[in-house]
Amino acid sequence: MAMPQWRAHPQGEVPPLAERSIWTVDELEQLPDDGNRYETLHGELLVTPLPPNGHQRAAVNLIMAIGAWCRAHTGWAVRALGGVYISQTVWLEPDLVVYPAPHDTNLPWKELPTPVLVVEVASPHTRKRDRHRKRPAYLWHGVGEVWIVDDTARTVERWTAASEFPVTMRDTVSWTSDAALPSMVITAAEIFGPAPATG
Repeated sequence: MAMPQWRAHPQGEVPPLAERSIWTVDELEQLPDDGNRYETLHGELLVTPLPPNGHQRAAVNLIMAIGAWCRAHTGWAVRALGGVYISQTVWLEPDLVVYPAPHDTNLPWKELPTPVLVVEVASPHTRKRDRHRKRPAYLWHGVGEVWIVDDTARTVERWTAASEFPVTMRDTVSWTSDAALPSMVITAAEIFGPAPATG
């Protein structure tokens, strides 16, 4: 299938895309490297522009904390952005993903094991999608935990396959992949920066 010719687009803008009813992973691989994030969810194309600064700050701080914990206790692979291949019509790119695989693995995305943790840092235009559409897809795939991080509310929602409602963490966030291992603990201030002054 011939793809359209592409030209540069201003940061944050989404270029016009060829119309089709179902998008596959193979077709995503032909899209331009233009700063946008391209995913497919049950064949629907999802396009996310470059996120705001607060989003990136929270993502980087979590990557550093979770990455350090994994290196110290499990040696697992932490990827940011990470790719989660579920099928030819479901390819998702969370802000952070932890794979139970060696940290130096060079396996293709499609061959990596099911993640133990996926983190989505929600932006205003992605919050509903991350919580209500991508989260169920991850959990259906067998992902151990999904976190929805809200920079505005300064919260982290923890979801598992057994969750009817999330556990919402506000002051501190803790995580371990095994009860025999010490927990990683990070405060809200370490994730989001100092709390805004009140009064």
